[in-house]
Amino acid sequence: MADTSKAQSRWKIKSSYLVTLKSSVGLLIVVVTGKILAEYVNYFPANFAADFLQGRKNHFYGIYQWAFYSHILAGPVTLIVGLILVNDRFRLRWSRWHKRFGKLQIVTVLLVLTPSGLWMSFYALSGIGVKLGFASLALVTGYCAWKGWRHAVQRDFRRHRIWMLRCYVLLCSAVVTRILGGTFVVLGIGADWTYYLAAWGSWLVPLLIFEVGRRRKSTGERGA
Repeated sequence: MADTSKAQSRWKIKSSYLVTLKSSVGLLIVVVTGKILAEYVNYFPANFAADFLQGRKNHFYGIYQWAFYSHILAGPVTLIVGLILVNDRFRLRWSRWHKRFGKLQIVTVLLVLTPSGLWMSFYALSGIGVKLGFASLALVTGYCAWKGWRHAVQRDFRRHRIWMLRCYVLLCSAVVTRILGGTFVVLGIGADWTYYLAAWGSWLVPLLIFEVGRRRKSTGERGA
């Protein structure tokens, strides 16, 4: 009886911790997304003295311009819609809206965010390694969205959820990149390796953390 009581107590503490952690991460995503949107005053019209647009004037017009504006408009949408979709209460209480938002998310990722991000990656500054990092991010994000859609069509909702969670983790690379950039500015770090860290670390590290956490959770549930 005592062991059961202790187990229940540990479970309550763990659940409370997870709720707090999820809420904090969600709030961080909303705040950073707001800061991203605040930067758009430099993009309409394009201000080539702004941080992101520096050095891009020569290739900005034409296809790159369309890719850029498509990407920056679609990005915040997928972050906010994704935040709603990963909420279990919303999914269970408003399943129809979850389905509608899910279709919007997949269409936006596959038809807008992935192709525009891939095209922009060809023009990334600081070398081929950075270009490959952002190109890989675009392709893997699109692949995860496609797999999530395929499993939803097959009504394999367990795998659908896993793949769409992966997709959202990758979408949040935009948030991680902003956090890294702000940290480097505060610390006064301007080395070239920071671009490689943003191009690769902003999505590989969160994805690794997600996979490790998911496997640990699965192992714990089988051992319970």
